[in-house]
Amino acid sequence: MAARPMSHPGSEDNNEKVDAALSRAVHQLETAVRDQETAANRILSLAERLYDKAPDKATKLQVEGIMEACAFQDLTGQRIRKVTRLIRYLHENKLFSTADLPRDAPRQTDRGGLSQERVDRLLNGGKTGTG
Repeated sequence: MAARPMSHPGSEDNNEKVDAALSRAVHQLETAVRDQETAANRILSLAERLYDKAPDKATKLQVEGIMEACAFQDLTGQRIRKVTRLIRYLHENKLFSTADLPRDAPRQTDRGGLSQERVDRLLNGGKTGTG
């Protein structure tokens, strides 16, 4: 008979926390990719209109620069998708425990995203308060 892993008190609750945290992470990454795609497509559409109405070659070159800069979306989208696949793999194969999660990992609120307090701390280099 194979040995079974020891069950720790609260381990089922911990597993639920890990599952929830990983699911939130995947959701946030997928949302980021969709938002990037939407924004890049809008920028490209507007830039194409400007390009068609550009009065001279110099203006057309500047608009082309804007369009080329939108390539960031494709590259970052590919990278984010790779991370998403890794998190899904870790999640599906139960290769994470609550000990692996950072203690200050942002929790999704009812509004979604970061809380104002968390944003303030990030912008202030981890310090709280306004001064």
